Amino acid sequence: MSSCCESVLSNSVQSSSVTEDCIIAYKIFDQCRKQICLTPCILGPARLARNSASCSDIMQEGDIIVPPVNAASVTMDDLTLYKILITKKRPNVFRTGYWDVEIKFVFCYTLTFRDSECCCITSKKATSIYTTQLTLFGSVGNDTAMTTDLVIADGISTSSGPFVSVEAKAAGLAAELKLTPKCNCGCGSDDNTEIPTAVCVTIGLFAVIRLFRPVNMLVRSYGCCVPEECTGAESATNVCDFFNSLSFPSDMFCPPTLSELEGSYSDE
Repeated sequence: MSSCCESVLSNSVQSSSVTEDCIIAYKIFDQCRKQICLTPCILGPARLARNSASCSDIMQEGDIIVPPVNAASVTMDDLTLYKILITKKRPNVFRTGYWDVEIKFVFCYTLTFRDSECCCITSKKATSIYTTQLTLFGSVGNDTAMTTDLVIADGISTSSGPFVSVEAKAAGLAAELKLTPKCNCGCGSDDNTEIPTAVCVTIGLFAVIRLFRPVNMLVRSYGCCVPEECTGAESATNVCDFFNSLSFPSDMFCPPTLSELEGSYSDE
């Protein structure tokens, strides 16, 4: 009886032999995470997000926003990371296989101005831009041409460099009026009144930057990997102390797998 069972088991194992499958995967050659508090010193004054006309003048997109003269406070609302642009990608001249990458983050938000009695005066759509440069390992490649209908593209890609991936999340931390004395020192007046001349904003930014290439490979997954911090990040103080003390939200950049979702449903 036992020999019969062993024979059936042996035939079953042979019929379901283990196979190895070759897949095309986006292999990450290097990655890092960035957690930075973008202060007014980094961002500069808030600028107009779109053309605006008033009774006295016309402001163009990109102009520095000048608050109303009677503005006593300002708030920043509805912050969105409107656009992420990869503005530069080129081989590093000193290190083989490394690439210099420049990334531009464009933020959009609403500034609401209020007077000393907290009454709303006006609101303006504003924007700020942050540009950062990184050097990451992306390996070397041949001058080969490739195309695929998996993703819609314009013809044949001839780039031998790695692809760049950027994920990011932003949070508005603070907004304040920049005050300037109404009278210059040489005008001979004792009037020390200060008037608002610009808006300074502080934005918290989380980002993950990766260099990857499509490759043929056999893989085993051990879960999601969390990148190390990007080197050379700017430091900041005051309102940024709290933001910099936060733990990096790794789960935000690592969607759950099917088994993890099924496990969470079963626990409910």
